[in-house]
Amino acid sequence: MKVIMFMAMTTNGMIARENDAEDFLSDENWYEFCRMAKKSGCFVIGRRTYDVVRKLYEKYNFDDVEARPIVVSRKNPKLPKEYIVAVSPRNAIKMASRIGFKSMILTGGSNLNSSFMKLKLVDEIIVNVEPAVLGKGIHIFSEENFYSRLQLLDVRKFKNGIVQLHYKVINHAKKTR
Repeated sequence: MKVIMFMAMTTNGMIARENDAEDFLSDENWYEFCRMAKKSGCFVIGRRTYDVVRKLYEKYNFDDVEARPIVVSRKNPKLPKEYIVAVSPRNAIKMASRIGFKSMILTGGSNLNSSFMKLKLVDEIIVNVEPAVLGKGIHIFSEENFYSRLQLLDVRKFKNGIVQLHYKVINHAKKTR
């Protein structure tokens, strides 16, 4: 199973404000996520990300994405029947593989992103870098003890100033220095 993490962030690595709002991100980021999720057929999010998007955004809804959604949660959240609930990152991959998917798009919050990275489950990272800086907010990764080396595969520039960086994770070793 190929896991591709896709995130939109500020130039200094923030994915949301402290109150979870993403009002500094362009709509282009959502459309790019939807395109990638449809191509993969499957995407994984955390329960908190699901709740935040449902609460804060009328225009964006994971229910409308043309791909099978998997929500990672230790609890049993109330979700539409199309959603699969997984108890861990490894369980999410196992469930997607059983259904027949070959890849999944990870678009979690900082905790879920770090969990996948710490377990060495991410194969590629695609970040859309928004031309903005945010002083306080939620980082793309939570503070966990992991280290991964990346190889740049591609750089794309969108008309509205977003720069997309596409990386391959080449090693998940612990940093020795």
